[in-house]
Amino acid sequence: MSVPPPVVLPFAPVPLRGDAARAVAAVRLRALAADLPDGLAVRMMDLDDSSLLADFRVRVVATLEDPDHYRMAGEVGNFVTDHLGDRGLTAGIFRDGTLVAYGALGLPSGDCPNRGRDLDLPDAELPWVAHMSSAMVDPSERGRGLHHRLIDWRIEVAEALGRRHLITTVSTRNHRSWGHLARHGIHPKRLIRVGGDLVRLLVHRDFTVDPVFDTASAELVAVDELASRWDVFERGHVWGRVAVGEGASLRWYALCGREKG
Repeated sequence: MSVPPPVVLPFAPVPLRGDAARAVAAVRLRALAADLPDGLAVRMMDLDDSSLLADFRVRVVATLEDPDHYRMAGEVGNFVTDHLGDRGLTAGIFRDGTLVAYGALGLPSGDCPNRGRDLDLPDAELPWVAHMSSAMVDPSERGRGLHHRLIDWRIEVAEALGRRHLITTVSTRNHRSWGHLARHGIHPKRLIRVGGDLVRLLVHRDFTVDPVFDTASAELVAVDELASRWDVFERGHVWGRVAVGEGASLRWYALCGREKG
């Protein structure tokens, strides 16, 4: 039996943060800028944008049909300061100078809350975790692919920084969001509790592996039942979402199953 060569990770001696990480992220912003729909522009956001980002987040959360889709009670630290300062990176998309979308990437250090611990990663790998954090799009700009573009940008930046693991938490009921992430290879791996009583999916991508779905183990679990189905993650994880029916009878399901060994 042949043995695959060892994976060489592009780790620097110390994970890049602050100005060095911002420089890397800014280079990757060019591709995002070139692919935006007409009338939109993108730039890196910084601490001078704190009020702008905070107000935008409050306004978008207030428009959600289901309040469980994003509850700030599940966050740790100061989201705005952390993701505009040395602990993260944020790209903002603007129309005529007005913020209409953002995507944030968290860069935790050893002394920061780290979702890698929720995934039981070895301590040696925790410095190489990046948090997918949140992305929000103004309702007037939805359906234009901005969320997917912001996912791609954050994946490219995390890889360029040598961050092996991308991790975040998502409401089980927010299938649009975790479904988008799954399309980019960031899959729900387990259920955890955050903020005291919130049940959330822990989604994860390891850049050093390319998992293959064992279709023989496929199972559909209704989205509204997923928060109580801890057993699903004892024998696999969620690979994506599936729509069954149409019109008033449309129902969404999580496609669950094992990885091929």
